[in-house]
Amino acid sequence: MTQAIILDAAERLMLEEGYAAVTTRRVAECSGLKPPLVHYHFKTTDYLLTALYRRGAEQSLQRHASALAQDDPLTAIWRVNADGERTALALEFMAMANHRKFICEEISRYAEQIRAIQVAALERYLCERNLCARPPFGPLALSVMLAGAARALVMEKGVGIRLGHPELNAAIAELLQSYCVPADGGNVNVIA
Repeated sequence: MTQAIILDAAERLMLEEGYAAVTTRRVAECSGLKPPLVHYHFKTTDYLLTALYRRGAEQSLQRHASALAQDDPLTAIWRVNADGERTALALEFMAMANHRKFICEEISRYAEQIRAIQVAALERYLCERNLCARPPFGPLALSVMLAGAARALVMEKGVGIRLGHPELNAAIAELLQSYCVPADGGNVNVIA
């Protein structure tokens, strides 16, 4: 219970003020706890940040698994990655990794797991529709492209850039629609 309170406070701080604001003292302030209690549960700030990342990554694995069990995994990948708050938090961790190398291995490990889950779901989806080798995007390329485009939109929106966002959203919607065909091999709506 106390650890969850501490992690919730650290997450709020990171989202509102960035990863640099996550110090034992600030987390204690935001959680209404004393700094020694934060240190009791997390010996260092690095341990706290690692626990926070792991908690979010496990939640992300669950969200991806749930989303990819739906009928349209392409749209599910887009929606999960376009979640502004979760993506903003992930981007904070990526920025932190430039200065705190301990988090790089965590990010890589979880990101690779999530990508493998996405690719397996997309391979199954596309093969069921006879679209396995459909150029220009195979399952892996689709996974990377959808995640990257969604993150770019979240990142830009965070700093006030909106030019081109409606056009990219429309292009992604058209791309996703082109892959939506019945599993029985009905007509394919190809992007010209």
